[in-house]
Amino acid sequence: MAKYSKESLEKLLLLIDEICSQEEYLWFKEKLQHNYSQLINIENKNFDSINRIYEYCIKDIIDKQANKFYDDFILIDIKNVLVSDFIRMEHFRRDDNFEDFCLAMFQQIENIVVYLFSYFELDKKIISGYNQRVISIYSREEKKLVRSNSGLHLSNFIFQKYKLEIPFELTNQEFHFNNKIRAVLYYFFFKETIEFNSNKFEEIYNTANSLYQMRNLNHRGGVKSDYQQKIMDEIIPNHNKYYFKFLGFLEDFVSTINRNIKAS
Repeated sequence: MAKYSKESLEKLLLLIDEICSQEEYLWFKEKLQHNYSQLINIENKNFDSINRIYEYCIKDIIDKQANKFYDDFILIDIKNVLVSDFIRMEHFRRDDNFEDFCLAMFQQIENIVVYLFSYFELDKKIISGYNQRVISIYSREEKKLVRSNSGLHLSNFIFQKYKLEIPFELTNQEFHFNNKIRAVLYYFFFKETIEFNSNKFEEIYNTANSLYQMRNLNHRGGVKSDYQQKIMDEIIPNHNKYYFKFLGFLEDFVSTINRNIKAS
């Protein structure tokens, strides 16, 4: 049984209010305020200390995750930046900040793609590779693999010009990110083997492109195409699921490319 009943404590509060309202007991009111503020400060300090310890532990865990994720990554020139962006990405995920989460993840993909494209001069490989053929491609119109007797030149495949019978003209052609990532996927993810894998190729590319469109949410303004709006209308209402889909894509992309480069 409690030492003091609720009723008696409520009466005490009323008595304290009455005492504090009288000028002759001002000293009592000030003493009470002083003691009560000290108690609040002690509680707040304890709470702040717990919060700081918790945040430090979370930061330490995320730092370890990021370093472990890129621990054996072969592109050491960009490794530190990748780790830093991974840490940012995970903090945004914890805060349920989907737009910045997508931006931080895309920056990792972009860094790898741009580095590989530039270092291995893939533009020159594609432009000069007129003897290279991609025999089977995935037709969006027919929703199936299509085989061509004449084949499909690599440049057409990279630039998604599936209906051309002759190599796509690359003179003075600017390689945009979507072309660069298709080239990197071709050379380093699929190891220059597309036949009977084109549906898988397009699936991975489309996931990367969806992430790219989400990254563009950070750039306000501009008119969105029907294609871009369709992607956003699908992803944004389901963004909680896309945290995991995009994380799976990142792991598959990084691990496969890292493994294939090491094996080459």
